[in-house]
Amino acid sequence: MGRQVIFFQTGAFSKGSLQLAPFSEFGAEYGFVAENRRLRFVQIYDKQGNLHSLTLIREFRAGTNARERSPLTVEQLLGKWEGIAYTVYSDWQPSDTYTTSLEVKDIGGGKLQQQLSFGHRTLTSTASIEGNRLHFEDGIAPRKILLLPDGTSSNTPLYLKLRQPFFVEVGWLLENNERQRLIRSYNEKGEWISSTHVIEHRLV
Repeated sequence: MGRQVIFFQTGAFSKGSLQLAPFSEFGAEYGFVAENRRLRFVQIYDKQGNLHSLTLIREFRAGTNARERSPLTVEQLLGKWEGIAYTVYSDWQPSDTYTTSLEVKDIGGGKLQQQLSFGHRTLTSTASIEGNRLHFEDGIAPRKILLLPDGTSSNTPLYLKLRQPFFVEVGWLLENNERQRLIRSYNEKGEWISSTHVIEHRLV
């Protein structure tokens, strides 16, 4: 049986629904830890599969000078990022550690292009920039990335459909050149299959 809560070496965690089911709410929660800061985020879909609510929780260790970061911007995401990903699987197979590469470009006309490479796969996608929203129309289903306070990003499908694989993700920009992401992946049966923690740095 799959494990509902996954903890990673940094103290980051990922938990949520084990199965996308008809007429049931779907949710995912994420947590990041860095020095005297902790950030938690919750994504909830309603019983019809529509994105219903997002909750951002920012925590600071008492007695420290820990500060909130500024809202995330498109400019802070631009460039080439290289990282290490750690994936835990629901079926208890051995965990994987592998390198990742993400290049984000402003291609003009209010559009952004990103190329993500991991393992032996490379995915390229294009988004329309609308304020603090990035709209991705290519791929299996339309997706939206919201750029939020405290360097946070929420990456979700606009809606969830049965018999269609999907993933949900939250990112946190800890420093100008350091970002972490937590990803929960589901198969075409709606079953949770893995959780991934990515730590990436922008090449200067």
